[in-house]
Amino acid sequence: MEKIKAIFFDMHKTITDVDEGFIALTRKVAHSVGIDLTRFSDKELSVASESFDDWFSHYQIEQDVDIHFGNEAEHWIEANRIMFESLGFEGLSDEFLVSIEMEWKELLKTWESLKPDVKSTFFELIRRGYQLGICTRRPDDPTNLLRDWEILEFLSTVQWTSVPGYAKPHPYTLILAADEIGVNPIRCAFVGNSVDADVVAAQRAGMLPILTTWADSEEAKKAPEGTRIIGEISDLLHAFSKVQS
Repeated sequence: MEKIKAIFFDMHKTITDVDEGFIALTRKVAHSVGIDLTRFSDKELSVASESFDDWFSHYQIEQDVDIHFGNEAEHWIEANRIMFESLGFEGLSDEFLVSIEMEWKELLKTWESLKPDVKSTFFELIRRGYQLGICTRRPDDPTNLLRDWEILEFLSTVQWTSVPGYAKPHPYTLILAADEIGVNPIRCAFVGNSVDADVVAAQRAGMLPILTTWADSEEAKKAPEGTRIIGEISDLLHAFSKVQS
């Protein structure tokens, strides 16, 4: 622990929480553009979402898209078409499919909220001499969200991608973050809520993995040896005193 100079964080269910699940959000997006999904069960919508994810993942790899692919609404046209066609909605125009994605992006701005202890914890970690950063597996630049939550000023680096091969559990964004702030990855810690994505990415990057369990205590049972486990983000203040020179 004494060697750590920088601490990077996942976002979703690590420093943020949500009021509703992904399927509920899918229903809300569809309703906003005039598509009624009430006749479909949550399981049916989950299966349709999986077809969407599978196709989109393979497409991104086959097309060698760049690290920030998905940031534009137009990137999602065919994936959205496949999802809604699997539910029986045929003949949707490109313009309509773009409007669906625009609605997604708008609702995602308010879907997550910052955990109450995060801002004060970040402030204290900065005071103790640590550099902080975000490494998140999302398709959109989170900078505006971080600014709205008044934590952007605490962050020395923000890295984001959902593209397979770049996104966690691959260590790419973690290594980029360390390189940007000029700290060896071995002197960095990475905090996340998922063993399969976050802990594995930290291990592959050579960083200290820290698992938060407030969102899902069962994750702790999967944690490999060497993982530091905390309940809340504020628990980091018990683990990290001042940065050692």
